[in-house]
Amino acid sequence: MSVEVDELSVELLDAERALHDDDLRYWGTRARGKVLELGSGTGRLAALLRRQAVWYVGLEPSAAMLDRARRNAPGVPFMRGDLRRFAARGLGAVFSLYGGLQALLSREDRARCLACARESLVADGCVVLDLENHSPRAAASAPRRLAREFDLGGKRFSRFETIRREGGAVELKWEWYHAGKPVAALTRRLAALDRRTLEMELREAGFELFAIFGDWREGIFAERGPRMVVEAARV
Repeated sequence: MSVEVDELSVELLDAERALHDDDLRYWGTRARGKVLELGSGTGRLAALLRRQAVWYVGLEPSAAMLDRARRNAPGVPFMRGDLRRFAARGLGAVFSLYGGLQALLSREDRARCLACARESLVADGCVVLDLENHSPRAAASAPRRLAREFDLGGKRFSRFETIRREGGAVELKWEWYHAGKPVAALTRRLAALDRRTLEMELREAGFELFAIFGDWREGIFAERGPRMVVEAARV
């Protein structure tokens, strides 16, 4: 599993996510025992958990993401590796943010990832998954739209988003502009998972879902909402 992202896209993505912290408050309350984050990205969560004195390790496939994470959270252990093949022992929780599990497009790859997570957890450990809620039954595409405007280094940036669905996957294309000119782009392909499918895959992997929210504020989950935040216990 190889993931490559250019440095400017990582910098812009990091700056944009730093505009809110409601997700960090949620994850900070879910940390229990030793924590492994799958797809640790730019290290935002790592920096928070380090301040909370949580035992933490991050696993990330992208070299550019790891470089940014090590600057954001110096001294925190990060590893570059495959989300389908990892091993740890005695973990209290395994986290996956921003649709990290969905980056594994096939059911078989997600099953491998969840199997590794289960083997790494203590008996009462749990997985906590933040998913992009793009239902397989949704419309085939969404028109290009302005998703965010923000400042970085004294410059104003705009991010446009285009969504295209094909089969069981969703392609998210993000394009950043400055002064009316494109400066960076990032395309992600994510598995389109609904609640029923996710629950089934968790159950087959040896987990039982015990909480589901529509956002990081623990809002009620809606089938057509933007997020699906799931907590599942090892059984």
